[in-house]
Amino acid sequence: MADIYKNEMFALTNTGVNLLYTAPSDARALVKGVQVTNGGANAVVTLSTNNTTTSYDTAIHTLESNTHTTLLDSPMVLIESETLSIQSNTANVISGIVSILEISRN
Repeated sequence: MADIYKNEMFALTNTGVNLLYTAPSDARALVKGVQVTNGGANAVVTLSTNNTTTSYDTAIHTLESNTHTTLLDSPMVLIESETLSIQSNTANVISGIVSILEISRN
């Protein structure tokens, strides 16, 4: 069994739902943090998870201009094939990084 630490960086160029991460089919993932920066106008950011049948909003934050925040108060567990997505109501102002620990079952 291997543990893999990784970062997934993102910059949102649209107002649609943007896939940030998918847990591998043979691993669980511990999302340690999601940090976002708003480099422009006020924006509402929604973080959501999906278990292939249902989507859940896990965090919704309003970010003032030129600020940053952490979207998770505590680590989140994603099981096999679950996804993590983010959406902003303003394009081209939100960027950030997701910190993840993947725990392989092999």
